[in-house]
Amino acid sequence: VVSLTLTPMMCARMLSQESLRKQNRFSRASEKMFDRIIAAYGRGLAKVLNHPWLTLSVALSTLLLSVLLWVFIPKGFFPVQDNGIIQGTLQAPQSSSFANMAQRQRQVADVILQDPAVQSLTSFVGVDGTNPSLNSARLQINLKPLDERDDRVQKVIARLQTAVDKVPGVDLFLQPTQDLTIDTQVSRTQYQFTLQATSLDALSTWVPQLMEKLQQLPQLSDVSSDWQDKGLVAYVNVDRDSASRLGISMADVDNALYNAFGQRLISTIYTQANQ
Repeated sequence: VVSLTLTPMMCARMLSQESLRKQNRFSRASEKMFDRIIAAYGRGLAKVLNHPWLTLSVALSTLLLSVLLWVFIPKGFFPVQDNGIIQGTLQAPQSSSFANMAQRQRQVADVILQDPAVQSLTSFVGVDGTNPSLNSARLQINLKPLDERDDRVQKVIARLQTAVDKVPGVDLFLQPTQDLTIDTQVSRTQYQFTLQATSLDALSTWVPQLMEKLQQLPQLSDVSSDWQDKGLVAYVNVDRDSASRLGISMADVDNALYNAFGQRLISTIYTQANQ
């Protein structure tokens, strides 16, 4: 509405024929440049229209090439980036303790560091904000620059997984670190989804079945789940009457069992580095 009513009236009142004739050097140079562009476009358009069959052939060839590129070029949600950093998750049996997990992690680290493309490695063992259980560990593998290694990150990952498969009792999941991610939580593989249910019994029933079906698909590899319900469990029945006669409380029993079988720090030995 403004363009059809207000703008023409303002132009009639504010613009005059004399003001249109008065142009500075910049306006005249800009107008000449636009005139040259329009003239060049006109000459090119005239040549194209004079050769209709050639123009149609080029258009069809471009369309065919676009279809071929769409079919053969690898596609994905985001292209895989090779920035020289690999993140990994090490998975051990659910009954593994911290000491056992640390030992397995050292074995895997020794195997990874033997690869000629690996420059350094950092590992994290124990429960924290990104590591939910004791039987898993986080790895960050720093590769050498591209001009110092022969293979891209995908080939390095395949080689590392083949080498770590020789270490018994562990599963290693590797993926290249990306600068652009939309993950809300740390994942073992490139793609993840969440399975929800109204009860734990339903999850314990459907998670193994879903895992089995996904592992049978040839298009998928490194299928894993963070559902863990196969850990060792021991139930201790305390004779409360005998414990009360001896002056032993349930807190004393809990502390004794945790000191014997848990991961509690009993004491700290300070050295010269502790300041």
